[in-house]
Amino acid sequence: MSRSSREALTSRVAGVGTPAAKALAAFVAKKGANGAVACWGAIADEVKKSLNDDASIEALWKAMVTDGDPRPQLVLLSILKDRPKLIAMAQADQASVGPVVRQALQALGDPNDTEANRGFQARINELLAVKYFVPDSVEPKNESQRRSK
Repeated sequence: MSRSSREALTSRVAGVGTPAAKALAAFVAKKGANGAVACWGAIADEVKKSLNDDASIEALWKAMVTDGDPRPQLVLLSILKDRPKLIAMAQADQASVGPVVRQALQALGDPNDTEANRGFQARINELLAVKYFVPDSVEPKNESQRRSK
């Protein structure tokens, strides 16, 4: 996730206004040890831990649909996949999401659609595979001075 994507996500999530959403926005913006930043796997874990009620998740979903980035939408769908009420709420937004998210909604609505389910699961596995990223500590201009040991 690029810096501008991270900043946009942080701003959009904070704009939801709930204490849980603000805490999630702070988590996304925070840098850890050695400059590590949260990636989709860690963000998904934080959402599962901090957003427990349907109203908070619904508000976050609406904000992500407005934002238009399919990655957080897919992450949210992977979290709410066992919550029929929230799936129905998400499916009502099919006209407002891109084709990848529509395929995920199809998979959640029809467990027998093997193609949609395989595509959804593959995308989720890719997104959630990385929890943290530690940016290179060497400035690009000094890259030639780096030595292997």
